[in-house]
Amino acid sequence: MSDKQEYTQTEHVPVKSKRGSCARHCKRFWWVHLIIFIIIVVVTVPVIIFVAVPKIAQKKVNEAKLNITGVNMLQTETNTFLLAINSTITTDGSIKANIDAFEGEMYLEDYEPHTPFLSVQFPKTNGDKHQLVNISQQVNITDMDAFSRFNVWFHNNETVRVTLNGKTKVKPSGLDRKYDVTFKKTVTFKGLNMFDGTTVTNGHISFSSDTKAKNFNGTAIIPNASVFTLDIGNITFTNFINDQKVGTLYIQNFLLVPGDNHVNITANMNQATVLSAAAQQPYCKTGTVPFKLLGQDVENDGDSLPYFEAALSSVNQTVEIDIGSILKADLGSTIKCKS
Repeated sequence: MSDKQEYTQTEHVPVKSKRGSCARHCKRFWWVHLIIFIIIVVVTVPVIIFVAVPKIAQKKVNEAKLNITGVNMLQTETNTFLLAINSTITTDGSIKANIDAFEGEMYLEDYEPHTPFLSVQFPKTNGDKHQLVNISQQVNITDMDAFSRFNVWFHNNETVRVTLNGKTKVKPSGLDRKYDVTFKKTVTFKGLNMFDGTTVTNGHISFSSDTKAKNFNGTAIIPNASVFTLDIGNITFTNFINDQKVGTLYIQNFLLVPGDNHVNITANMNQATVLSAAAQQPYCKTGTVPFKLLGQDVENDGDSLPYFEAALSSVNQTVEIDIGSILKADLGSTIKCKS
């Protein structure tokens, strides 16, 4: 029996490295990769510049907060006045950019069509977190009907919404190009609420044979919960008691400011009618008579102000006057209820 010997043969086959293959591929086809890279850059950069950046710029403008802290309408004339607005703009400050000056149109947000009543020039601003934006300029009323409607709404309501809308350009820091954006902000203002809460103090009454003489005067305390200062001028009101006309009331050189306004008032009243009404139930028990005032005429330095007149003549304002106390103080008389 012969012995068999077993042999094992092992072959070593070199394995090609993936890294080496990739290196050789890139070395051989580097120009292909360069072309692909250039194509990606050529396609991507314009998309970023012309699509992404404008969208980001508009988004940041939309997110900015506009807060108006004061509005002054001064030197009022029939078709023009001096407008001063104090405001702040707040952003997150994440993008540095300059915003061009622009013309903004103002209109009532809750009345359509959105007809602008004023055009306002706003100055250059930037993307800082907090900045003051104050303007003072002579403005022309662009639509009298729309502006009168704004004043009616502002006078009659507790709040009113006004939109400022304009086109401008934004230049982000580091870029040479400016981008078109829309600056549109709606601000809710406190209104005059028909001067609700108006009171009359220091009233005095007199009797005169001259039917055109002013026979009543006093001090009216007129509240203004808004941030508006209005140069209203001279106002003429028609007075009513129980829908019966009893005379005319006057306020001269009226500058309405925020807070309580103490103004002198005078009136020419039919005293016989007033005393007759005061003697009726229920007024005779307290001596207090509710007068309804309806705006008749508004002018400032000889110029008619139809927009303020529209507001003050749009609704009756009720003011209670203590006729009983006035009669007792001035004439020593007391009101007795008619049987």
